[in-house]
Amino acid sequence: MPKVELPPLVMQAATGYAAPADDPGPFATVALGDLGGLTQFGVRIETLPPGSTSSMRHWHSAEDEFVWILEGHLTLIEDTGETALGPGAAAAFPAGRRNGHCLVNRTRQPATFLVAGWRDGEDVCTYSGRNRLCVKSGGIPRFTRRDGTPLAPEEETGSFEDPAPQGPGGVIDIAALPERTGASYPEPWGTMMNGRHIRRLGDAKGLTQFGASLVTIDPGGLSSLRHWHAREDEFVLMLEGRLTLIEDAGETSLKPGDMTAHPAGVPNGHHMRNDTGLPARFLVLGTCSPEETCDYPGVDLLAHTAGARAWYATRDGRVLKEL
Repeated sequence: MPKVELPPLVMQAATGYAAPADDPGPFATVALGDLGGLTQFGVRIETLPPGSTSSMRHWHSAEDEFVWILEGHLTLIEDTGETALGPGAAAAFPAGRRNGHCLVNRTRQPATFLVAGWRDGEDVCTYSGRNRLCVKSGGIPRFTRRDGTPLAPEEETGSFEDPAPQGPGGVIDIAALPERTGASYPEPWGTMMNGRHIRRLGDAKGLTQFGASLVTIDPGGLSSLRHWHAREDEFVLMLEGRLTLIEDAGETSLKPGDMTAHPAGVPNGHHMRNDTGLPARFLVLGTCSPEETCDYPGVDLLAHTAGARAWYATRDGRVLKEL
């Protein structure tokens, strides 16, 4: 069953930071991607009480990052400035872009957000304005100073003068993004998707390792054909309305706040259908693999990606449509 049940969030103290200068304060978090069996990117729900910060201001050399605000209000602090974010706001930070960022709760109420990040075994996390790096090699992280000398996790680091940040900032202007209706499927399946509307959030900020999209499904509409991915993890967060998750094992009703995870390589054909009289909306995250096959159980259709080429074909290899 791919539906992910959210366990209670328990407040905890931050570790690995020197107090008081670098201590972000208490927080509560749960690794949803791990609960759903995802391995390619991580997904967490995190709550910050008043006065807490998500982390030290930082950027990653090899890992994309995406944030969606769920409840409350937070201030996004970047090397390029500050932005107030409320529920339904999003931001993205592509790997390698020098723009240190963090979230801080300057209100009197807790705030909750979803954060997703690529999992790369080789990454350098740079902490803006601080003489600190987190260097990950072979999946094992260690703290160092900027010159590479070892650094104890709780050791005070001092300031460091960074070069000018690389813009643009991470905030996504969702209303300004084009909304695409339908799907690229060959007929007769293409017209079945006329009740689906998508805004590509990750593309707007240059994410390449995984995508993030905001999807609206009209009454009677479908999220996709029933499918599963050979090499791509997938994660869904319900935002508004209700949808019916249809998979090999049966059907499950989904409401706002419900989440599903579909690990790569698990042959569980799934999609969602809007059986209500009102639109429904969800956030979907999915790996962007350069080599992929998507299988559509119940119909004679496969989708292939090989580098710059993408195409639909029948199961015996006959090409139906080039993309």
